[in-house]
Amino acid sequence: METIREEKPNYVLKAKEAMLVPKNPNPWLGRIKKGVWIIVAFVILSSLIFQENMFKELSWSSQVMLVVLAVGLTFADGSHRVPSPFEIWFYDDYLILYREKYYYSRKVQRKEYWKFYYNEIEKIEFGTVKMRIAIYGDVEAIWYDYNKDGTVPEKPTYHRNVNRTICYFYTSADPDVDFVAEIEKHSPIKVVVAEK
Repeated sequence: METIREEKPNYVLKAKEAMLVPKNPNPWLGRIKKGVWIIVAFVILSSLIFQENMFKELSWSSQVMLVVLAVGLTFADGSHRVPSPFEIWFYDDYLILYREKYYYSRKVQRKEYWKFYYNEIEKIEFGTVKMRIAIYGDVEAIWYDYNKDGTVPEKPTYHRNVNRTICYFYTSADPDVDFVAEIEKHSPIKVVVAEK
């Protein structure tokens, strides 16, 4: 399997990030929610077109059911942050942010390698309000989309050099790690601390 790791790093920071994942992994819940909100949008649009409250045209039981479904499914189908392991590999000239599994949606999970050369990093910023570290700069990114059976393909789904991009992670899942101090200790980069 092709990977981005070429040599032994000088230091590996193993930590947890606060990753956003669906509260309910069942894809049908999302489809039902979409259908209910399409009906709500249709009722609102019809009311605007015909200049009459179409919601009142529904029976009281249909009104109650539509409202309960719309509100209930919206809250049941949201996302929440969970601790997820990741690593930062520090080398002489670059760092790699490695994620074994990162959720993008119910269907898309990836194994990721983000390689930043220190001289191509514009800045690393720590937002104290969101508890987020953002790395700005040029990157070599290698991603493997997980197969439905949970395996990783031999060849990457995505392997490109991208200019002027951002990669970030939320630090709230691992309050014992001083990410700013670790980055500054093991790389030549000074982290910008900002209230945002």
